Amino acid sequence: MDAGYEGLTENEAKDRLEKHGSNKLPEKPPPENIELIIKQFKSPLVYVLVAAGLVTLFLGDYADTTIIFLVVAVNALLGFFQEKKASNALESLKALVHPTVNVIRDGKKKNINVEDLVPGDLVRLEQGDKVPADGKLLQANRTQLEEAVLTGESVPVDKKVNDIVYMGTIMSGGIALMEVEKTGQETEMGKIAESVQKPEEDTPLTIQMKRFSGQLTVLIVVLTLSVFVIGLITGKEVVEIFKTSVALAVSSIPEGLLIALTVVLAVGMQRILKKKGLVRNLVSAETLGGVTTICVDKTGTLTYGKLEVEKVYGTVDDICTQHFASSDDPIMAKTHGWLKENSTHFKDIENEFNKDCKVIDSIPFIPQNRFFASLIEHKDGNRELFVNGAPELLLDWTDLPREEKKSVHEEIEKLTKQGRRVIGMARKDLPDNSKGISEDQVRGGLTWVGLVVFTDPVRKGIASSFEKTRKAGIKTIVITGDYADTAMAVMTELDMDVDSDRVFLGDEVAKLSVDDLADKLKQLKKDDGGVILFARTKPEQKLKVISSLKKNGEVVAMMGDGVNDAPALHKADIGIVVGEASDVAKESADLILLDSSFKTIVEAIHEGRGIFDNIRKVILYLMSDAFSEIFAVIGAMILALPLPVTAVQILWINLISDGFPYMALTIDSKNKNIMQKPPRPSNENLVVNWMKIVILIVSGVGGAIALTLFIFFYKTTGDLILAQSIAFATLGTNSLIYVFSVKTLKESFWTENIFSNKWLNIAVLAGFALQILPFQFALSREFLGLHPLNLNHWIMIIAASFFMFVVIEVLKLIFRIHIFERSHKYAVS
Repeated sequence: MDAGYEGLTENEAKDRLEKHGSNKLPEKPPPENIELIIKQFKSPLVYVLVAAGLVTLFLGDYADTTIIFLVVAVNALLGFFQEKKASNALESLKALVHPTVNVIRDGKKKNINVEDLVPGDLVRLEQGDKVPADGKLLQANRTQLEEAVLTGESVPVDKKVNDIVYMGTIMSGGIALMEVEKTGQETEMGKIAESVQKPEEDTPLTIQMKRFSGQLTVLIVVLTLSVFVIGLITGKEVVEIFKTSVALAVSSIPEGLLIALTVVLAVGMQRILKKKGLVRNLVSAETLGGVTTICVDKTGTLTYGKLEVEKVYGTVDDICTQHFASSDDPIMAKTHGWLKENSTHFKDIENEFNKDCKVIDSIPFIPQNRFFASLIEHKDGNRELFVNGAPELLLDWTDLPREEKKSVHEEIEKLTKQGRRVIGMARKDLPDNSKGISEDQVRGGLTWVGLVVFTDPVRKGIASSFEKTRKAGIKTIVITGDYADTAMAVMTELDMDVDSDRVFLGDEVAKLSVDDLADKLKQLKKDDGGVILFARTKPEQKLKVISSLKKNGEVVAMMGDGVNDAPALHKADIGIVVGEASDVAKESADLILLDSSFKTIVEAIHEGRGIFDNIRKVILYLMSDAFSEIFAVIGAMILALPLPVTAVQILWINLISDGFPYMALTIDSKNKNIMQKPPRPSNENLVVNWMKIVILIVSGVGGAIALTLFIFFYKTTGDLILAQSIAFATLGTNSLIYVFSVKTLKESFWTENIFSNKWLNIAVLAGFALQILPFQFALSREFLGLHPLNLNHWIMIIAASFFMFVVIEVLKLIFRIHIFERSHKYAVS
């Protein structure tokens, strides 16, 4: 196929690229800076703040007005920089995906980026390829296309020579040669993309966060209204209590939570990229940490996927002829180097074949048939069928005597037990008037030619990765189209023990329903006997395995590489492909392994768990500090005391205490023991009960400590400004210390270096400086209504803050003993 075509010259292609532009669909550009800035002000919280600022301005309270608008400006600025960072990270990840296409230029086959395709290019299409542009078929051999993307019709459509094919449709069978007619926005797909831009969708985690934020907002509104009502009842001035209520609402609503969530995910995706894994979307980044089962292919993941001929059984010259007759068979292309080196007649056979033979018809390999066949016409008019494929099938279709078949079967079994991959070869004469070949002609009357034995070395370092998954409570399932003995030999080399009752063949899977297979897999998981192997499987059987696992509530990561794997990749929670996989498989996948290694899957899950950790850290930190001021103010009003902090002081605390440390937590490093715990339950909420209890207790204790110090100094000195200054400093300082306890979440703070996050260290130091700074100057003291504090005051405030640190550590110990270890449920480290 493709013979006789020259295609465009490189100069012609260059000129046409300038004329027609890149072959890419219109897409929504990343948001401009001005869009991101405006977005920061589109929030009900901001509307409330602005309204409060205008009210205080009208009342002549310029200090409160300044602080309120400063809060608005700083929050907008922080939000802008965080969203810009996340947007840049996602755009850089998108730029790494470069689909390629095989073209003929200057009479030679070349692989180029799809974007560089131009009208007039000749494109070779094979099963699993996505049609890269609109064009006309010049050649078509059993070509079938899935056109559901345009027509909605899921049944593949047969295509013949001169038929028009469209960008985005998928080659589900056969091979073809296409001449490009339209590219980019001129294609049918381009016209659709230009008129319809798909809106950005919230991830499941974002939806959960929005729901949580909504519930939280209702709670805060109720509490602040309660403050306002209680204040009025207890005789507080209306303007004062109004400003205080607004300030409490502002300080309690964690407005940066959703932005922080996006940043955590985007930073996590970049960290995975450094480990040679490309995560294609935010949904996948948040799901990776919850994976409970990994389904991997043997070839290319456990091994290098670089097949090399080890030896052949049969006459080398016959196998040379078979090689040239099967030039479109990818597996036979791998025999070229070995045959050239080991056949003394290689060049003569090549010249004779090119001179005297031509390919009349061929049947491309598909997993369902497991063979490749080609019909060759010789110079004298004789026609011959050549077949390569699964040796056990070809043997059954040959005329070999029973004893010889048995001998070959035994040899195949011996080779596969050694981990070798074996390809069978056979041929037969066909009538001179044969115009084509059918599958029925292949399945019988063949003459046995021989075997080609391939070796595929096991990847280094994979054994340690399997040990990591075992310790992490993640089940590993190997699904391969190869022989069970071949797969088991590789797995033995990797120290992966597989009992015979944990090995399933494709034919067995085909006979089981999804429910029956799910029951078997559930029982095997209870037995905890190690790895499960599915061998000699077809694509539809892979899909059944994934469906069965998901029926059992597993969070499944599945690896595949071809168009036939796309349904299973889509069905899995995390679809994984290697970098060399088909474009269709890549589009169905969530994680692309740039180095094709199983080790990268494990590293991606490791990072995924770290992502979930950091999300919970941010939530716990922000929410623990959210209600302290409310508790302190309500407590003072119930006790008929003046307010312990003023509105302007509350806003300053919100700006300083929460503004910087929570951003640093978004990029915190992973806990060293994170892969030594089982996965979290798939149905577990983001904010679980133990987190709610910690938030409630920490907020309550923080408010109580500040109120206690306020009462002590107010009663002993009678100086309200001094007492408020002490309460203000305490509420602003404690979270800057206990953030280091939150950093390790449920582990004791001494289990790791709590100062390992340099950005958190800087954020805390900046927070302390900005908390102390207002006390140092007369203008700022007047502005915030503060009294100078001496060294003894600060020692007392720091001691109270360390007490908060101890409270959280004790809570973590209690939960570790009475909840985490007893229930054996996963909680983020």
